[in-house]
Amino acid sequence: MLTTVTGPHPVRHPEPQPGHRRGSPSARRRRDNLQGWALAAPSAALIGVFFVLPFGLMLWMSFFHWPAFGPHTPAGLSNYRQTLSSAQFWHAVRFTVEYTLITSAAGIALSLALALLVRPRFPGRTAVRALLFAPVTIGFAPAGLLWLSMTNARTGILPYLAQQLGLPGSASDWYARPSTTLAVVVVMTVWKTVGLAMLVLLMGMDSIPDEIYEAARLDGAGPARILVDVTLPLIRKPLSLVVLLTVSTTFLGFDQFYTMTKGGPDGSTLTVVYYLYKAAFLSFQRGYAAAVAVVVVAVMAGISVVQVRLQRGKV
Repeated sequence: MLTTVTGPHPVRHPEPQPGHRRGSPSARRRRDNLQGWALAAPSAALIGVFFVLPFGLMLWMSFFHWPAFGPHTPAGLSNYRQTLSSAQFWHAVRFTVEYTLITSAAGIALSLALALLVRPRFPGRTAVRALLFAPVTIGFAPAGLLWLSMTNARTGILPYLAQQLGLPGSASDWYARPSTTLAVVVVMTVWKTVGLAMLVLLMGMDSIPDEIYEAARLDGAGPARILVDVTLPLIRKPLSLVVLLTVSTTFLGFDQFYTMTKGGPDGSTLTVVYYLYKAAFLSFQRGYAAAVAVVVVAVMAGISVVQVRLQRGKV
């Protein structure tokens, strides 16, 4: 029997089933948005519970007279007027700004110097970096107690060494004068925080290609010019992050003053946060303390906005 071949059979593609249809771009976009919200939901819940809700409660409390015992009564804006008219509050602000500027300048300069020092390869570099970073792992309260014991006028090792070296004023109590008290706290804070700043700057420096340094050296640039014209511009964002971390840490300083100075001598080392603590937990003026906290949060928010603009290169 003869079979006539008329040509190849047409290829028949299976029709897509309803459950396997490709989604439209808008459907995919909605699905991606839902996935993003699902991933962000736990973090958003934590922020809401541990920041937004307490801040809202604090803001509400700031409009009331809130004693330790008894009912609270409306206060309007009187807590804010009391805050802005308090001489002790402005003294705390001035000291906090002074302490922040001194500590931040010293910490940033030292962290940059240490980062430049430990960046080249040399024997034991990892151990040196670890030793410089080690104080970061200690809390401010234990670090304050450690330095308080080391700077004690009778039993401290540092006053003893200063006396052996014949340094002026080494025989006196370092916590008896405001200037020496501030110096001790500044040194302790820089010692505690410089390791983290150094590590952030090192990460920025390690991201700079070696070819850029080689080109600068071929052009005759020395170490100082390379630092100013190459390194600093290329680590602008890590450096701005270091500034934010340092300023925030020092401006909100409390633990080191609570453990080392108690605001003394004669209230000369009273910071804004320590002033807030005294109003809330020693004077039991909860509403007034809430108003002070709102002012502090507003100041820190302003500093953060400036810092973000610095990181984006808009300032």
